[in-house]
Amino acid sequence: MEDTKAQIEAEKWIREEYLPKKYGQSFRQKNLDLQSRTQSKFDAVSDDCEIVAMISTSAGFTSSDKVATAELMRVRSDALRFLMLEATPQKRLMIFTDHSMIDLVKDEKKKGRFPSELEILKIKLPTDLAARVAESPKTESE
Repeated sequence: MEDTKAQIEAEKWIREEYLPKKYGQSFRQKNLDLQSRTQSKFDAVSDDCEIVAMISTSAGFTSSDKVATAELMRVRSDALRFLMLEATPQKRLMIFTDHSMIDLVKDEKKKGRFPSELEILKIKLPTDLAARVAESPKTESE
C-alpha cells in the first residue's frame, strides 16, 4: 500500500513529537550503513544514532478481513534491515499504530519467525490523526 497523506503525517508526528518526548532527543529520517556496504533509510534515528526505528501505520488485515500479506512482508523486510546494520544501536524499535499488525508480528515472534532482539512498540496516535489513518484505503493484498 502506498503512503497516504494521513500515514505520512502520522509517521512525522511519531518522529517529531512522540519519540523526542519519550527519549529526550530529536529524531529524523536517516540513511544508515548496512553490512552489505550499502545504505538503507530508517524512519526515525536519534541524534546519537543509538535509537533507530521503523514506523508502520499499516493494518494487519485488509478491508475484506484477509491477512495483509504485503504489509507483513514489508515489516519482515524492515526487520531484516535492522539485522544488517553495520553498527548496532542500543535500541531497535519496530513502531506500530495498528493493534492488528502488532498481533500478527507478536504471533510471528512466538513462532520464531521474527527477531527477538527488536523491540515492538505500540503508539497511540492523537484521536483526529488516528481517525484519518483509519479512513485511509486498505490494500487488498492476500
